[in-house]
Amino acid sequence: MTEKKGLPTVYRALKLLAERQVAFHHTLIGDGDDREQIISLIDELNLKDCCSWLGTRTHGEVLEHFRESDLFVLGCEIAKNGDRDGIPNVLVESLAMGVPAVSTNVSSLPEILINEKTGLTVEPQDSHSFAQAIDLLLTDASLRKSLIEAGQQFVRSDFDNEKQIARLAELFRSANPLLQNPVAHNA
Repeated sequence: MTEKKGLPTVYRALKLLAERQVAFHHTLIGDGDDREQIISLIDELNLKDCCSWLGTRTHGEVLEHFRESDLFVLGCEIAKNGDRDGIPNVLVESLAMGVPAVSTNVSSLPEILINEKTGLTVEPQDSHSFAQAIDLLLTDASLRKSLIEAGQQFVRSDFDNEKQIARLAELFRSANPLLQNPVAHNA
């Protein structure tokens, strides 16, 4: 995990939920340079009993955890050095698996998480809004259902490999005159 993942914001939001006595368990999968700092923050916020860090896992294990999850959270932000996520694969996988997501409106994330349509977005580093969005998704069954359905449909329509390949092929054909009518150029 690195600075651009915004984990301190996520854990501060979880602390707010714990203070409101919202029942949850947060599981973090992955690893990175900020591991020790995040573990210290979890201890400092007294979240050890409701948070687990599994480290790096296989893709199959990640998918299995999605199947068991009620919600996916991703606190993306722009790091001090300018580093940021583009479109995190894990976010697309979450929606495809029917796990509603809360993230930030940084970079290209709003292209995937269309606020209140395919997911919920908040400002980066805003732990209060993050906590409210998490609580809303945990308690509003109707909203969860609509976000799950719209998120899965969005992934099917915009991230299907065959459709993406066809779009890319058409883009190449339109950009290259030799590909527009290959028979005429081979004569």
